[in-house]
Amino acid sequence: MELGRKEATFFGMPKLPLVQIPHHPSGGARPGEHAEDARIAIGPVRETLTEADPGEGAAAGAPGAEARAAE
Repeated sequence: MELGRKEATFFGMPKLPLVQIPHHPSGGARPGEHAEDARIAIGPVRETLTEADPGEGAAAGAPGAEARAAE
């Protein structure tokens, strides 16, 4: 998360919302394990994307867009 925040600041998006997703070695993953990780991440990602104030920047994902930082 620290690296992600530093990179977002470097690229001019200091308030970019970030979501931390647990990582495990892919080589030992069981079939379907990554799909479960994705299902778990959907809620926090949706929450982060919809918490941003609409007037704080350009459309989501647009270069230079800024949104409220994830707490």
